Amino acid sequence: MTLAKYIESIWLPKIAPHKLAKSTLARDKQDIDRFLPALGGYKLKELRPEHFRKFYTELRTVKSQNTGKPLSECTVEGVHACLCGILSDAMEGGFLDHNPAWRTYRYAGKKKEKIIADEETVQKLITALEDESIKYETYFKIIIATGMRRGECCGLRWSDLDWQKRTIHIQRNVVKVSGEEIIVKETKTTAGDRYVYFSSEMGSLLQEYRRECEWQADAYEGFQLTDDDYIFRRHDTHLPMTPNSFTWRFNLILKKNGLPEKLNVHSLRHTNASLLIANGTDVATVAGLLGHSQPSTTLDIYTHAFDKNKKAASETLQSGLDI
Repeated sequence: MTLAKYIESIWLPKIAPHKLAKSTLARDKQDIDRFLPALGGYKLKELRPEHFRKFYTELRTVKSQNTGKPLSECTVEGVHACLCGILSDAMEGGFLDHNPAWRTYRYAGKKKEKIIADEETVQKLITALEDESIKYETYFKIIIATGMRRGECCGLRWSDLDWQKRTIHIQRNVVKVSGEEIIVKETKTTAGDRYVYFSSEMGSLLQEYRRECEWQADAYEGFQLTDDDYIFRRHDTHLPMTPNSFTWRFNLILKKNGLPEKLNVHSLRHTNASLLIANGTDVATVAGLLGHSQPSTTLDIYTHAFDKNKKAASETLQSGLDI
């Protein structure tokens, strides 16, 4: 059986729908469209590591239809992950005795540093948010304060807030796939189901926003807001807003206030992590707050931030010892 035949007749109709979230499957279908022309004609047992290495080399020369630039290394890495997953399923189904794609991918070049706002830019952004509607001010300030993901923030219900302990229970993620309804699902991993904390000032903003939401619901929609409602709710529905709605608004805020347009909403998560690390927070704590399953993931993503801390710690020690 060829790779194409296996995917089209077995994996897509029988395995993927029961294994993957709709958003993940939509992304995997894009990756499949990229590798099938080059690899689909091979029989499963004919696939060799050199086939994948050659394909990844060629894929790095393909230009994105959106940007006109070569595909990002992240895209190539994603295609490899998709291939590995499909071939692992083929192995479990008895079509292969090993996964020929394993260990065939190596990251090309240097990994880019995450886009992070410095403290001055964060303060300017916070000031700019105070001129926005309270909904957008609250949403973006929560992400700056807690480092949660866009979809996690969209998935919050009022019942997730503990006003006395000043905690937020993150336990859902909102995803919108083109052509599909809004998907609300559990966090991707057990570590993603977690608690984060907010200050008394953030608590005051949330309470003010709650009063605004209650008034809007009563005056314009004719119902009483409850704790089961989403904090960021689509008007005239009980559905959550989608991450893209906030991405669009964030870009407008950046332009309007002359802030760096390279920033994006996810940059706020990276900024939160970077500030925690700069203030000496240990890696296990940072990992827990961000919802990473392993501290090693946090170390890998924020290597540069931890390296700066190492340098500062070494300089402080050597200065104290007069070395």
